[in-house]
Amino acid sequence: MRVLITGGAGFIGYHLACYHARLGHTVIVLDNLWKADGRPDQEFERLLSQPNVQFIPHDLTTPWQAPKEVDELDAVYHLAAINGTQLFYDIPYQVARTNLLVTINLLDALEGRRIGRVIYSSTSEVYAGAERYHLLKIPTDEAVPVVFPQPTPVRFSYGTSKFMGEVLCVHFGAKAEVPCAIIRYHNIYGPRMGTRHVIPEFIARVRQQENPFAVYGAHETRAFCYIDDAVEATYRVATTSACHGQIVHIGNATEETRIADLARLLMNLMGYQAELRERGSRNGSVLRRCPDTAKLKTLTGFQPTIDLREGLSRTVDWYLAGPESR
Repeated sequence: MRVLITGGAGFIGYHLACYHARLGHTVIVLDNLWKADGRPDQEFERLLSQPNVQFIPHDLTTPWQAPKEVDELDAVYHLAAINGTQLFYDIPYQVARTNLLVTINLLDALEGRRIGRVIYSSTSEVYAGAERYHLLKIPTDEAVPVVFPQPTPVRFSYGTSKFMGEVLCVHFGAKAEVPCAIIRYHNIYGPRMGTRHVIPEFIARVRQQENPFAVYGAHETRAFCYIDDAVEATYRVATTSACHGQIVHIGNATEETRIADLARLLMNLMGYQAELRERGSRNGSVLRRCPDTAKLKTLTGFQPTIDLREGLSRTVDWYLAGPESR
């Protein structure tokens, strides 16, 4: 296979690129290294040292004159985006603008080229607004209504931009006669996921022995899915013809966990105990999130294999072991 991965230096993109590289596929990584402040880390450099991996540095918020290397591709994975919950609140305009532009400019660059399929990386955030109207069935399947009450809540900067990406990819696929699948990720975690997510944030604060330990949304639940499972599921969606034209939820429906319990489990794994202090919930955050992954299993046969304790243990080991700042 020849694959292009936008955002391939990011969390999921990097692990997906490694997966394809191990299979001996030709991997083209497109990224502007924004999350790395323009500097590749050691693990990404090791990935790029492999002979079947090519790196194209480009910021897709500007038009892309794609080189001939992408004239013929078996698959394009579009993962480039600004993610990280705190950023939705801190820089909502930049989040929304960037996520729209990177999709528009990618699809413009792909037009007229021979593309086997496009796999668009979306998110459970697109349907978060449905909770307000009691339309959010748990576990949540792909038929859930997408509701944005108004454009003003800053958290919707991410969800609305990713939903518009879904719209763009669906209609690009129809116009260009390119099979397109949309995957909605649900709380993927693991090594090398940065610092702006709940699990690495908790790890850092446990390491600092924070006490009392502040927890926002302590009674909220999320269904966490380890990165290796998410990558395997993504690959299966990309290579299963029955997934073309489909929206598919990717996550681990067996791991719905209260945020307070997540904090306690991480403390247990790291040999530390502290008093939990609840700080309420952030504006726009849903009370429960757990995907219905029956469609994923029916179409691809995939089922996750790594439970939360094992996945967290691997993640903690990575964050504590590396010489770089995590």
